[in-house]
Amino acid sequence: MEVKRDSILSLPIDNESDIGICRRKGANLASQMGFDKVKAGEIAILISELGTNVLKHGGGKGKIVICQIEDENMRKAIEVWCCDSGDGIPNFKKALQDGFSGKNTLGFGLGTIVRFSDEVEINPLVSQGFKESYFSGNHDYKHCLRSIKWVPKKQWSGLNNKLVIGAASRCHPAEQLNGDAYLVTNVNHNISVAAVIDGLGHGKEANLASERAKEQIILKSELPLDSLMKHTHNSLRGTRGAVIGLTRINTETNQLSFTGIGNIECFIITENGKKTPISFGGILGHNMRTPRIFEFDFQPGNTLCMYSDGITTRWRHEDIKWDESPQKNAEFILSNYSRQNDDATILIIRYDS
Repeated sequence: MEVKRDSILSLPIDNESDIGICRRKGANLASQMGFDKVKAGEIAILISELGTNVLKHGGGKGKIVICQIEDENMRKAIEVWCCDSGDGIPNFKKALQDGFSGKNTLGFGLGTIVRFSDEVEINPLVSQGFKESYFSGNHDYKHCLRSIKWVPKKQWSGLNNKLVIGAASRCHPAEQLNGDAYLVTNVNHNISVAAVIDGLGHGKEANLASERAKEQIILKSELPLDSLMKHTHNSLRGTRGAVIGLTRINTETNQLSFTGIGNIECFIITENGKKTPISFGGILGHNMRTPRIFEFDFQPGNTLCMYSDGITTRWRHEDIKWDESPQKNAEFILSNYSRQNDDATILIIRYDS
């Protein structure tokens, strides 16, 4: 395939700080090219995994080249090359399996790179001029991986402007990374998917699990809730695991669906009182029962509230003014009712008329 290259960045990978530079420059280029925030975030994760693999498996030194390409049909993509001086990947197919690792690591990197790419090649042919211009230096780069992600065709999925969202989250006071996560993503202008995620424990490993779950839910948000929960469960194998409350809101049919694994609290405030869906025991990534879906009417004026066990139960829903700003309420509850020995997260979604 003949391509034109533009906006070419050639960046060294010699230490951890170089990975952050590459990630930021790649995400910035992706945004300039027309990728949305989610896709630009995927590219940032992809570049981080490539850089991490250089330091852990690729001889400790390498180079990442990021550029815009355009094919003969005027389709544009971001192209990421990562070259190193390691021993290569002896069994590429096996290495794609999450949990496989040649060293003492979790083994998610290559699988994540492939999932976030439209095309991946190992040691592809490249012109001598391109090689000399962008991979020259003091190191002999023996192995390269090339990733391509095409700019999506412009397709308006819309925002669900009927939903007003508020969220507040903080990590364990003794940690720097949050083991909790939350998300609200739109499938289209009528359907939104929301989740509160609690990685087991706290700190780095809990953060890894919760962020991975968040990433997979965003990627596969169009799936039915039970399939989405199973997909997330499989994606967390090999991590510490997480518990999750997962909802889908349809403002065209005024329906809310919920499924939960583990101790994420959830309730719905309606004019007729409080409704409480049930979560079932288990840990995603380790053991999970078949997800059960609960269906509720969700009318204008109703409010959904989900929170992790870092929020105590020493508060009553009757004491909250649910017609006030969801963000104000979320910050108030986090500030006054969170535990000091855990991560804490609360997500509030009000359906405005």
